[in-house]
Amino acid sequence: RASSYGFDPVTERLRRKVRELFECDLEIFPLATGTAANSLAIAVMTPPWGGVFCHEDAHIQRDELGAPEFFSAGAKLIPLPGAMGRLDRGLLAASIDEIDASRRTAIPASISLTQATEAGTLYRLDEMQAIGELARRHSLGVHVDGARFANAVAALSVSPAELTWKAGVDVLGFGATKNGALAAELLVVFRKELAQELTLRIHRSGHRFSKMRFLSAQFEAYLEGDLWLRNARHANAMAKKLGGELQAAGVELLRPVEANVVFARFTPAQNERLNAAGFLYHEWPIFGPGAVRLVTGFSTQVEDVDTFCRTSEATCAG
Repeated sequence: RASSYGFDPVTERLRRKVRELFECDLEIFPLATGTAANSLAIAVMTPPWGGVFCHEDAHIQRDELGAPEFFSAGAKLIPLPGAMGRLDRGLLAASIDEIDASRRTAIPASISLTQATEAGTLYRLDEMQAIGELARRHSLGVHVDGARFANAVAALSVSPAELTWKAGVDVLGFGATKNGALAAELLVVFRKELAQELTLRIHRSGHRFSKMRFLSAQFEAYLEGDLWLRNARHANAMAKKLGGELQAAGVELLRPVEANVVFARFTPAQNERLNAAGFLYHEWPIFGPGAVRLVTGFSTQVEDVDTFCRTSEATCAG
């Protein structure tokens, strides 16, 4: 027997574990999807008339069908360009000042970052700190879409605390689904005064799970023995191998390989061979003609990379 709605021993153990991992007092909310995590986090920091500054290629901008706007009852996403998927601090600062001065487009309320980014790149610690300082200066909330947060921590070799609340992050969507879980995301709330309203928003939006322990259990196993980092390190290593071997064979890489995502440009013939062989990946037209996105994971094997390269007629070291 166990209590429902998060009042169970599994969720309580997870809460203690996450507080230990992030080295601070915090609150957690287990959820099933990243879209819910992003939208709820943004909504709790952003009123309907508020503006959310994000990268123009962010998942909340391109892939969530207006969910952040819906959950916040109308807040406006303000997408900005930035090299390699990252917000440029200078442009961000200028945009905040411009929007704040006009007070007609929206009232600046929050900043949403993606770590690792939709370009597969990373915000370095100093970049996170600079954006966090900017947010504090303007009294803006900071949300991080951390669907691949594990890959970022593994690649940067910094602590979860340094990459989040110590750098000014208020709410993190800590993802596990893309790194081994069946369906588990965790809202990690560093600014605890947001927790009470989040409880209400999660309930009202239909994301309050009665049997929350089954989400918590996934995360408990995910964190046990640093499984989350071991999975991420392996995925990152496979991406480095894949990117390196494709590049050595003359394939153009479109973005630096910093986490577990490789962006490359394939010919139609290469796509045809790979698709016929059963490889699954997405074409990525926003990065130009022939662009594809290749994602490695915790279960990707060296043999998978070698077979992929051979099938695309790239020379692989094996």
